[in-house]
Amino acid sequence: MALYAVDKPLHLTSHDAVEEARRRLNTRRVGHTGTLDPLATGLLLLVADESTKLVPFLSGEDKEYLAWVSFGATTPTLDAEGPISEEAPVRFDRKDLESLLPSFLELKEQVPPLYSAIKVGGKRAYEAAREGKPLELGPRPVRYLEVELLAWDPEPVPYSIAPSPKGWRLVEKGGRRVELPRPLGAYPTAVIRLVVGPGTYVRAFARDLGKALGTKAFLSGLVRTRIGKVGLERAVRLSELAPDKAIPELDALPFPVVELSHTEARRVLEGIPLPIPALGYVTLVDSRRRLLAIAEGDGFKLKIKRVLVKEA
Repeated sequence: MALYAVDKPLHLTSHDAVEEARRRLNTRRVGHTGTLDPLATGLLLLVADESTKLVPFLSGEDKEYLAWVSFGATTPTLDAEGPISEEAPVRFDRKDLESLLPSFLELKEQVPPLYSAIKVGGKRAYEAAREGKPLELGPRPVRYLEVELLAWDPEPVPYSIAPSPKGWRLVEKGGRRVELPRPLGAYPTAVIRLVVGPGTYVRAFARDLGKALGTKAFLSGLVRTRIGKVGLERAVRLSELAPDKAIPELDALPFPVVELSHTEARRVLEGIPLPIPALGYVTLVDSRRRLLAIAEGDGFKLKIKRVLVKEA
């Protein structure tokens, strides 16, 4: 099994990162558990070989971001790709911004950005937008779990960041220096910590935050700092990726762990349900804590969903 936490650099697409990982890990079977835009940096979880079977169980995890939101302008892509397409005055202060942020915790739906990978009628939204024929995108389910203002500056500032018991924070000394895209101007900028559910576009958050404050806004920088149980502190540079840099799958999987006897493990490999009264997804391991399978319980028995090894 092979699961890797990578710190994706600026300007690289997630596909580029996968291609580089294939070269460094000497395998074609490499995927990821959720993309990052080229102008975003931070945590990308890569899976290789047999670990690609884990993608469906990891792609729905909550994610933490640090977002640089600039106000007074916007762009077609809602990020720093540019160019500036519209400007508007900024007539609010930090207190106004802080008082508005909790309203996002009640948000249940949000319209995705026109430049997104969503398909409508077999057409990608970003492809249609680049052709000058933007698609009509309806609201999609979203979930905001935490929204916190960390800084308010007259322009984007590339802070250093570090983990804390209350999520990632801006720090004056040490930490990881954030690399921001080329600034599109000296626009007032907030640094906001977000914890969101799957399918939530931070670019849409920037757009809607600006609208709620009576102006325009775009995402001038983004760092993904956590995916589920795995934080950016565990990530290696893509240039340092190697087979010995893998992290244990049990460190990433969010499900309770059930240890099986040798007889039970053999039944799992045959796909036979186990009479164990668990509810929901569980991770099945043997006495050596080796990951065997993912199962789903109905309260009476465990049905095997995905076997991850070939022999007990």
